[in-house]
Amino acid sequence: MARGWESKSVEEQIEATLEAKNSSGAGSSKKQVKPVSKTTRPSQQRESLLLARTRILRDIQTTENARYRQLLETTLEAVEKQLLEIK
Repeated sequence: MARGWESKSVEEQIEATLEAKNSSGAGSSKKQVKPVSKTTRPSQQRESLLLARTRILRDIQTTENARYRQLLETTLEAVEKQLLEIK
């Protein structure tokens, strides 16, 4: 019984989040978005990609699951490709 209640609660939270995202994207002006300068955006993307790369490398070293390792290696290649495009 409790498990079903938790599932309903989670489902309601997901629906509420999706509705909030949809309503904010439909012209709602509650949040004001600051313009991002062209110089900060690539550096922020690069920093984010470097952090992701570090986490992926750590996960590759610690995982014992071959399938997961292969997925991580594919993801690492994609991240490194994006890093090269930013430079």
